[in-house]
Amino acid sequence: MKPHLGFTISFLASTIVTAAFAAPLPPPSRIEPKADVVNGIAIRADVERLSYISPRYLGIRPAYDACITETLGVVPKQQDCADAEYTYQDGRLNRDYKALLATLEHDDRQAAIEAQRAWLRFRDKDCAARAGRFGSDAGPTTQSTCLMESTAHRAQQLEDWTNTVKRHPAR
Repeated sequence: MKPHLGFTISFLASTIVTAAFAAPLPPPSRIEPKADVVNGIAIRADVERLSYISPRYLGIRPAYDACITETLGVVPKQQDCADAEYTYQDGRLNRDYKALLATLEHDDRQAAIEAQRAWLRFRDKDCAARAGRFGSDAGPTTQSTCLMESTAHRAQQLEDWTNTVKRHPAR
């Protein structure tokens, strides 16, 4: 089966755009002494990076990149890669969510539960809407990739949130 050309071009374009707009790290001599390293990326301490895009920052493993490379552009095989990474990221999301809830007091915990439920509904609808544009050939792979990337992003958000709460407990 040949990969859908529109999907391949779209994937390459989004990769280039992401790389072009990812915030560069400061030179090593300019990293603040209190810098954290998250998934191999140095960031300033006490900053929630809710919009940072780097796959490494999001915790997407290098094994996913290697898997995608091995597919040689075969779309169903790319879906297998995304599904395997999604399984990992979903476990990570659940661990990070439980860790966050354990750090929050009652009202904040309830707000976080409601936010997570809303996020899950959004993620599922958003990824389904994106996948529908590509039809039956690339649609399932697009949906799997979207679910995996969105889940990794949310897991990192929850991890950042937990770390912020730990550093700055409610007063």
